[in-house]
Order: sequence, then C-alpha cells, then structure tokens
Amino acid sequence: MRAFRFIASNIMYIAWFAIYLLIARIILGDFIQVALIYGATISFALSTPGEMLLRILENCREPATEEETSYLTPIFEEVLESAKEIDPNLDEEIELLIKDVMYVDSFAVGKKTIVITKGVIETFTADELKGIISREFGNLSSGHTKAKLLTRIGNFFFTVSVWFFKLLLNILLFINNIVAIRGIKGMILTALIYIARFLFDMNIFIFITVSEIMLAINSQANESEADIFAHKMGYGRELISALYLLQKISITGEASLLERAKATHPHIAFRIRDLESLENMEIAEVEE
Repeated sequence: MRAFRFIASNIMYIAWFAIYLLIARIILGDFIQVALIYGATISFALSTPGEMLLRILENCREPATEEETSYLTPIFEEVLESAKEIDPNLDEEIELLIKDVMYVDSFAVGKKTIVITKGVIETFTADELKGIISREFGNLSSGHTKAKLLTRIGNFFFTVSVWFFKLLLNILLFINNIVAIRGIKGMILTALIYIARFLFDMNIFIFITVSEIMLAINSQANESEADIFAHKMGYGRELISALYLLQKISITGEASLLERAKATHPHIAFRIRDLESLENMEIAEVEE
C-alpha cells in the first residue's frame, strides 16, 4: 500500500528517472553496468552517510545556540508527535536543521531531515512555524524527497553524459582546426560538427524544458498533498496564516507563461483557498 502510494504520488519523477536510465543505457551500452551504477548511487544516497552528505551539500546545521534550541525544540517535538499520529511509519530520527540564509524557505531532505532557513525563523510566529514544519512531514511521509532524489541522481548522470558528448564534439573541431584540412572535405567536416552541436544543444534544451514542466506538475501535486497532510495533523489554520504572510512578502512581477509552467509550487492563493475549504468543511461537519 505504501509503495503504491509512493508511485502514485511521484509518477513523473519515476518516469523521468527511467528515461535518464535509458539514456545512460544507450550511452554505456551495458544495462547491467548502468543498473549497478544507479543502484549503488541510490543506495548510498538513501543511507545514513548519504543523508549526512546531502545535509553538507545543502549547507545546513543543527540548532546550536540556547536561543535556537529553547525556541525550536518544543515546537518541533510537538509537530513530530502529531505527525507520527498520522503516519506511525515516519523515521524515528527525523531532525530539524537550520540553513543560515535570510530568504524564506523550508524543505525536507532524504528520509529524516527537515530544514528551515533563518528567514523562516525570523519571519513567522511560533504557531505559523508549526504549520510550515508540519507540511514538510507530509513530504517525508509521502516519499516526495526520495522521488526528487531519484531525479537528482538521474540528472547528474545525464549532465555528465551531455558534458562528455560536447567535449567529444569540441575535440573533433579542435583536431579539424589543428590538422587544417583544406578544400571541400574540411569545409564539410567543420559544417557537420557545427550542425551536430547545434542540433544537440537544441534537443537538450527541449528535453530539459519538457522535463522541468512535467516534474513541476508532479511537484505542485506533491506540495498540495503536503498541505493536506498539515491540515490532517491539525495545523491547517497555522499554515494558512503563514501562507497569507508569505503572499504579502513574495509577490513579484508578472511571471511568463514558461515560468508559470515550471513553477514547483501551486499559486499561494490557490493553496490558501484549498486549505480554507478543508478547514471550513471540517467546521461544518462538527456543527452538524
């Protein structure tokens, strides 16, 4: 049941990981070798040392000062207890970490890491902070972090493959220039290399753009699911309050159609609307 829920919630991430796997298979030519490389990488990434490395890469740390620990510890422990009532299978060692930047952001990493920025701590009240943290438990519960990890690994190998192919084309062009082939043959070879590089860059751009849009669709669904998890935990109103404040401080210029298509989160107003609808339905049920 949990595996089916994971697949249903992260179908685009899994599909694009399969595509990355196929590309690696085509380049390397040996499926067993590709499977072993990917399997070993994923196993490490989901292990405790792998999660420690992810924490380092995200540049986050444990609460250190007395002020941080005395403020954050009771908030986190309260939300953690509520999360385990909804999902008893959550990891026993989930920790709250801090990223020392002043922009507002929160995210989950691996299987047992929730990160909030200093900007979140300074911007939101304690109750609003509970709402923000509660939704990150939703991401951990549904396996959203694991699915994103799959695409990060796939994207890494895809990037290496793209770099290798571009390097090969540049080497061919360099050799052509060094050898200084004259006449029609040299002109044709140079033209073919430039055409191949142009077509390759164009196809990579299309592929990346499509992948970003498809993964954004999955990500938006995941974020909505995480909001619902926060509501189930009993922190819907706190999250709504935090979103209203976030809406006030984050409104920017009009986004282009492509930027909206690549957005990883639903529009804040729609998130508030959906949460308010859930809260109002719950109130109506109680009154009946």
